[in-house]
Amino acid sequence: MTLRTVALILCASALAGCSGASLGPPALPAGIMPGAVLRPPATVQPEGKRRHYVYWTLFASCSYPQVQFSRLPLKSTSKATSYYCSKANGLGYTSGLGLDSKGRLWVLSFNGKSGPKPSKVEVFKLPLRASSVQLYSFVLSGSDGCDALAFDPSGNLWVSSPGNSTVLEYKGPFTKSGTLTPALTVGVPSGYNMYSLAFDKSGDLFASNFKSTGTNSIGVLKPPYTGEPYFLSGLTSPGGLRFDTAGNLYAWTGGSTPAVVRYNSNDLKSGDKPSIVDPAGLPAGSYEAAFAFTSAGDLYAANCGNAASAGIDVWPLSRTKFSAKLKPSVLYTTPDVAQAGCAWGIAIK
Repeated sequence: MTLRTVALILCASALAGCSGASLGPPALPAGIMPGAVLRPPATVQPEGKRRHYVYWTLFASCSYPQVQFSRLPLKSTSKATSYYCSKANGLGYTSGLGLDSKGRLWVLSFNGKSGPKPSKVEVFKLPLRASSVQLYSFVLSGSDGCDALAFDPSGNLWVSSPGNSTVLEYKGPFTKSGTLTPALTVGVPSGYNMYSLAFDKSGDLFASNFKSTGTNSIGVLKPPYTGEPYFLSGLTSPGGLRFDTAGNLYAWTGGSTPAVVRYNSNDLKSGDKPSIVDPAGLPAGSYEAAFAFTSAGDLYAANCGNAASAGIDVWPLSRTKFSAKLKPSVLYTTPDVAQAGCAWGIAIK
């Protein structure tokens, strides 16, 4: 696996010094905000006519943008807007992204530095602009190096916290900035590193185990999340997870044949392996850290492999069925993403 993946493990363990080559230059002092590349229009349009955007994080210091975004549909020549660190937003080493039921963007942050505990999450109204100020700021007590988030069907926030080998649930209402206390702490067994999180329509929690070498790849825990999980298999160092509207689960596997995979909705039982494995057309060293779907059904992935592969990869599932030979229709990057060697979190709205 790449230096970026090693950096994730180190940062998630709350070790200092994560500003090495894999994370780019040392962080600039808080409050430095370089100019944006492109500012989205300020005109407020009806929902049906609003422009939609894809957002991604770079998991890098404040010398890089903390969030970048571009209009949909993404093209190889698309322009990106950059959102930087500031004293107001307190961002730094941003990781996971998520959307709540109100369409607000949640941005996980290593609290402005390379890996202290606890982590923070900043909540923004969309569309984001280079000058946006967050609506709410939450400290996630009990967390350590959070790298992914998800919302369950009831609107509760869940984060993976590999620094202290837990998965944490926080309950709303999320209407006032402050410190959130975990409503539930799910312990992760020794030798496991649960990373990406996803919920199916029944509220079952799916969590990818980065340390899997082919077995116990994705843990599945049913409500009320206090029992023993069962596991899907067949993945090596799995990354992002995402369900489509039909209940199929998309995931990433590394190993000798890196690929995007799909577990069909009827192949999500204990011990099941991927129904489709698609290694086609991906740059060498790819690592799909997170997935998102457009409203039309196209699959977007944040690639955090290395300088040559990092970016946003797009599979045109709105017009082509997913298969073992389907190549991405777009391989997109920016100079910042290439230099950082990573696009980590992703969200579409």
